Order: sequence, then structure tokens, then C-alpha cells
Amino acid sequence: MNQLDIDCIQPKTSLLWMILGLRIALFSIELGTAIWSHSLSLLAGAGHLFADLLTLGLTFIAAWAIQRQPLNRTIQTEQRLKAWIGLINGISLGAIALLIAQEAVKHLQTIESVASLPMLLIAGLSLATNGFAVYLLYRHRDRDLNLRGVFLHGVADATGALSALVAASVMYWFDWLWADAAASLLVVLIISVSALSLIRSAWQMLREDSIYPPSNTTVI
Repeated sequence: MNQLDIDCIQPKTSLLWMILGLRIALFSIELGTAIWSHSLSLLAGAGHLFADLLTLGLTFIAAWAIQRQPLNRTIQTEQRLKAWIGLINGISLGAIALLIAQEAVKHLQTIESVASLPMLLIAGLSLATNGFAVYLLYRHRDRDLNLRGVFLHGVADATGALSALVAASVMYWFDWLWADAAASLLVVLIISVSALSLIRSAWQMLREDSIYPPSNTTVI
């Protein structure tokens, strides 16, 4: 780990702080609205945001810990730490997907009334916020496994917000209450794909005897 690597940590740490603040604010708003409006898709989004906060916390701690290590710390140890956090991220995504799927099936069996207008407004806010986070993380997605995990969480959140927005519009204009649970199942599919991708990448890294980043990889 050279001085250039350390210099690259600072902007990434600032980026993580910014996204963490956005996610905390959005989680509070989305959870409160989901409980009030009885929207499963918003509740699913809030649950996924909670997993995001845990992911961001782990990623930030890893970046901070590596920053404080001496210059002679081996890249291999740093990459193994990233691989373990990536694996945890993938597993957390899979667990959230399973919980959302169970609730979606229950809601499809027993349709409940949903306040579609508040759901529509918050889904739009969530889409804008997550879209901005994805934009910030886009250029880092292939350079670091942990930032890739945060990026995939953001993509899943943005897609979930889009599906909730469509579901809220359908319920508002056509009174199709089943659209809320159907949108949640779409979120499950997207989250599952992201989870499998992260778990596969992290597991491959952990199975290698020696882990070296590509020549164009910047260490977080």
C-alpha cells in the first residue's frame, strides 16, 4: 500500500459519509410512510435500506481501518477483508430478499388497502435519492468489491423505488391493490441477482491462496 493508495482513500471515505447520510434520512422517511400507508413495497424498500446502512457501516469501518494501518501492511490482508465484507453484503441482500418474498406472498393472499398518494410521493423521492447515490458510485463499481456492494445495493434500491412508483400510480388510477405486492416480488428478483453476484465474487476471492488486486485497481 503506497502513498497514492492512501490519498485515494480520503475521497472515497467522504463519498461513503455522504451516501450514509442520504440513506439514513431516506430510511426514516420511507419507514414512517410505509407504516402509515400500509405499503409493502415501501416497507420492503425500508428493509433493504436498513441492510444498506449495515453494509455502509461495515464498508466505512473497513476503509477507516485500512487507512490507519502502516504502509507495510500487505495488500493480501486488505483484499481478504474486502472479500469478507463483500460476502456479508451478499448474504444480507439474500436474507432481505427472502423476507420480502414471504411478506409479498402473504399480501397477495390477503389484499389490503394502501394509501397510494403518499406512497407515490415517497417512491419518487426514493428514486431520486437512490439514483443520485448510484450516479456517485458508478465510476467506482469495478475498482473495489466493497464499493461494488454499495453500488449494487443502490441499484436494487433505485429499481425497487421505480417499481413502487409504478405500483402506486396503478393503484391511484386503477385501484389495483395487488400491484403493491407484485412490485415487491420484482424487487426480490433484482435483489437476489445482486446478492448472488456479490457472493460469487467474494467467495472466489476467499478461495484463492494469494489475492492480488488487478494492476488498475485502487485500494480503498
